[in-house]
Amino acid sequence: MVDKLKISRPNVVDFMSYQQQRQTSARALVASALAASARSCRHCGAALAEGESEDECSSAGISAAKPAPARFRAVPER
Repeated sequence: MVDKLKISRPNVVDFMSYQQQRQTSARALVASALAASARSCRHCGAALAEGESEDECSSAGISAAKPAPARFRAVPER
């Protein structure tokens, strides 16, 4: 009678698929976080939690208080 030898596979990790799975799960995590905080402040861009409004932002009156500086364009002499 012949004994069958069981040869196990080498203990090798497929790093390419491991990295792809990590990147996919990280992207899904970021996407779900962005979807959860889809509301953002129009003044500063911060995420708004439930019950918060843009009027409560500390930078809400800053842009209205200071007028934007005038921009001049140099015109070449002829």
